[in-house]
Order: sequence, then C-alpha cells, then structure tokens
Amino acid sequence: MKKRGSNEQSIKDVISDLMGSNHMKGKLAEINIINNWEKIVGNLIAKNTTKIYINKNKLYLHIESAPLRNELNYTRSKIVELVNQEAGTELIDDVVVR
Repeated sequence: MKKRGSNEQSIKDVISDLMGSNHMKGKLAEINIINNWEKIVGNLIAKNTTKIYINKNKLYLHIESAPLRNELNYTRSKIVELVNQEAGTELIDDVVVR
C-alpha cells in the first residue's frame, strides 16, 4: 500500500495561489485604488471625481470641474506614481482625464 503525501498548506498560501491563478490580484488592486481614492489624491479631487476605473493599465477619471480637469492633465505622472505606490505594484502606466 502506498503512503499518501502530505497535502497540507496554510490558508494564506492557498488563497495566494488561487488569486494568482485567476488573475485576481490585479482586480483586487484596482478595487483597493477605487476605495482609497480620497486617501490617495485628497478630498478636493475625490469630491469632483464622478467616475473612476482602470482598463488596460490606464486609469480613467471623470472630473466635474474643468479647471481641476486641466490641472490634473498636467500632473498625470504624479497620479501614476501615487496610485502605483498605493497598489504596491506597477498597476497603471497612464491616466486619462475626462
């Protein structure tokens, strides 16, 4: 009779493997960015952001205020840096302000 090998893993390892295999880490990072948007950019920008989503490594922002939208176009690289720092990985590479 053959002896069975141990198949024990910690829950953390199992969840990590599951998330990696289903490409869920990126989606969870996106949700984290959206939920922490005010913390990342501040109250003024967060209040004027009507829609935020990530698609194909681009962060899309819909901003109500035209002057703020113009200002954010000049600081897109800083937003990329802040978002990637919060995500802990290179989640986005560009910002589209609409």
